[in-house]
Amino acid sequence: MQILIVFASQTGRTAKLAEAVAEGAAEAGAEVACKSVEEAEAADLTAADAIVLGSGVHMGGIESSMRAFFERMAPLWMQGELVGKLGAAFVTAGAGARGGGELALLSLLANLAEHGMLLVPMHNRMAGFGSAGCHWGPVAWTNPRAGEPGPTAAHCDAGRAHGRHVAECTARWLAGSDAVKG
Repeated sequence: MQILIVFASQTGRTAKLAEAVAEGAAEAGAEVACKSVEEAEAADLTAADAIVLGSGVHMGGIESSMRAFFERMAPLWMQGELVGKLGAAFVTAGAGARGGGELALLSLLANLAEHGMLLVPMHNRMAGFGSAGCHWGPVAWTNPRAGEPGPTAAHCDAGRAHGRHVAECTARWLAGSDAVKG
């Protein structure tokens, strides 16, 4: 099972959370590729069974480089290349609490849904949900809290839990898909 994590990270903080998501997915048995929006290509997306998008939050929205990535990948939408794959998201927001994180998560998930992908949210029983969770995905704040800039260890725990959940859902989906084909 192949999971691709594509992230937009101006400061390196979203990249740090992407690494945590990747660790969780790998712990659940996935082969994981983690690429910046500048590195990711259409072939990376079509080869993946699941795609997880991550972005910093800017004024309640996603980073402009993520928007440019969506536009670059428009031919995949036109050809229906991602239909039936699984998709998930995570964000890092500067102000804390949510800082527009939910809006940014919805933007990422809306793009995945537009491609016909099946969305994997973050359920409220998941490890880390209380400190960095939102039903749409993990949200880490990056401004210092008690002297510690994020993503904090608790944020990374939530990211790892989300990565594991995405991998577990992908494995179940692929097993069911194989049963239908067989």
